[in-house]
This record gives sequence, structure tokens and C-alpha cells, in this order.
Amino acid sequence: MRRLIATATLLAPLLFTTGAQAQRAGAYVVEGVGADGSRYTGAAQLSPTGPQTWRLTWRVGGETIQGVAVDSRGMLSVAYRHGGVLGSALYEVRPDGSLVGLWTSGQEGGLGRETLSPR
Repeated sequence: MRRLIATATLLAPLLFTTGAQAQRAGAYVVEGVGADGSRYTGAAQLSPTGPQTWRLTWRVGGETIQGVAVDSRGMLSVAYRHGGVLGSALYEVRPDGSLVGLWTSGQEGGLGRETLSPR
């Protein structure tokens, strides 16, 4: 419950801002590094659900991960659940349409890094 409140607290400022930069709906190539330094690759799909809201689906290592996102001022803030563990990610939307950001999940508190590049 505390994690859910913390995630909501982090997302609140993004919910009440304007001037969001539009992301590109569609398929992305995923490249990342976990908090432990392990590298991974995969695919992602970004689908709009409203004017500033999105559904993000990753396919990494044979697993599917679902998330919801809010975009505002050139940033995409994502909340997701992976195997019963809550996580969050924050991406900068680059001019070329790529998303570059950080993510965390679980109680470890480590940060992973990830880039989503449009296909």
C-alpha cells in the first residue's frame, strides 16, 4: 500500500500540468540495463488511451509486462506491475521519438536504465 501511495504521489504533479509532448503510438525496440548491471532487449507497444494517457506493454525475456502512463512536458511517467511487484519508470521523450529513462521495482530500490526506440 505504501508503494502505491508513493507512486501516486510521484505521478500527481504530472497529472495537473499542461503542454504535453505527443508520443508516437506504435512499436518500439527495448534496450536496457537492470539495477544489477545485466543487459536486456525486447519489444514494447505504446497505445493511446486518452489525450495524455497511454498503455505500455513490454515483451522482455519471454514475459509480458503491462503499464499505464501519463505524458506531460516531454516526460512519460509509467506505473506497472511485474509478477505481482509494483514498479515505476520515468522517460524523457526525445525529438526523434525515442524514450530514454530510469525504472525501479520492488523493495531493492535500485535503478535500471532503458531506451525505447521507435521501429
